[in-house]
Amino acid sequence: MSTTGGDYLRHWGLAEAPFLIEPDPRFAYERSDHREALARMLFGLTQLGGLVLITGEIGCGKTMLAETLRGMLSGGGYRVVAVPNPPRTSAALLGALLEASGGPAAGGSAARLSGLVREQIADAVAHGQRVVIAIDEAQRLDGRALDELRMLTNPGSGGSAPAVLLGQPELSTRVGRYPQVAQRIVVRYHLQPMGAEEVEAYIGHRTRIAGSPRRLFTRRATAAVHGETGGTPRLVNLLCANALFVGAARGEDQIGADTIRDLAEDRRRSEHLADRRAL
Repeated sequence: MSTTGGDYLRHWGLAEAPFLIEPDPRFAYERSDHREALARMLFGLTQLGGLVLITGEIGCGKTMLAETLRGMLSGGGYRVVAVPNPPRTSAALLGALLEASGGPAAGGSAARLSGLVREQIADAVAHGQRVVIAIDEAQRLDGRALDELRMLTNPGSGGSAPAVLLGQPELSTRVGRYPQVAQRIVVRYHLQPMGAEEVEAYIGHRTRIAGSPRRLFTRRATAAVHGETGGTPRLVNLLCANALFVGAARGEDQIGADTIRDLAEDRRRSEHLADRRAL
């Protein structure tokens, strides 16, 4: 196989790679699950206040959802203060929020940092902006950090702001251990994997955005992708990216189910060898 990155894109008539792992709002596919999650997030954050809880398995699209939220709210009278990979402890989280909200890096106690964050929020409000806090991978937070976020949502002296917590399913269990935090949850939603028809539409959407006017994967191929990945977007991206590269190297004019099965078998064989070496 002598195909390079540029060669494989030209082979398929693509202007750019359609299945990169890094979230890119330009490629966001409005699957029904994400539309409902986004609508609930917006309702909770803009109408109810408090905490919004969004959970889902690894690779199900939580980060893309957070980026879509940021794009929708930013510039519309809102300032999104986002911490994508939060530190575990309350003081460290408050320091990260302070920097994300435009404040200077600062240390000290959680009480001092909370006051500084509230000042930043109040300053934004004074300039006509409503602040929304977004924490991705929130299952990392300990109980005190979760409670600090709860207190930041409480109106009172200084600034306050609603917050969305996005994380893996264990986040819901962790929140449930702290009744004061759980009682501040105003909206909950759990993201599901894509169904077979959604996987087909998702693949077609991303290849069109990347520049291809034609169908690059057969229907049997998209069904095989769903079967091998369970509909998890990150796994779909990985499998399809590899399929396009291998298909170009093989001189194929369309990705078929055989290519998908070959790649899946290669992965299983590699994982089996890795498991044997680990014994």
